[in-house]
Amino acid sequence: MPRRIEYSARLSGDAARTYAALSDRAYWDGLMEQLREFTPVSVVESFESGDGGIRVEMTQVIAREMMPAVAQTVLQTDLVITRRATFGRYTPGGVTTGSFSATIPAAPGSLGGDVTLTDDAGGSVLHYTPAARVNIPFVGGKLEDVILENLVNLFGIEKDFTNHWLRSRN
Repeated sequence: MPRRIEYSARLSGDAARTYAALSDRAYWDGLMEQLREFTPVSVVESFESGDGGIRVEMTQVIAREMMPAVAQTVLQTDLVITRRATFGRYTPGGVTTGSFSATIPAAPGSLGGDVTLTDDAGGSVLHYTPAARVNIPFVGGKLEDVILENLVNLFGIEKDFTNHWLRSRN
């Protein structure tokens, strides 16, 4: 059974401004540049934004020696992560829904979930509900915990980047 968590990123811009940032290719390129501090290979592979919503695909590579010991026992090479994020059409005053996933060809598992964007007092909230599943007996649960812990760290970095982006573009 996959492990699930919830994470809310409180943002300084209202939902319309936050969605506008997410609709901008420069936002995603800037985010990948920021993430290169942690994953030197971080690039936007594809980006679409239009009346139907937003779709972005990114690749990040984590060197094997940077991974926790329990992950190194399972993975014999660098970790190549393909991330996908989608957001539907912006819903003024309501809930804009989306989804995200990460795939790792060398890993026996999955990561994905839903995300919502809503207005909140003084800004907006991106609310994530990720689930991680690792199909390895005995260590799968430990790896799921490591994945979700690192995902929370990633969400925090992305929240800080987004707040900076929104404040710097008033």
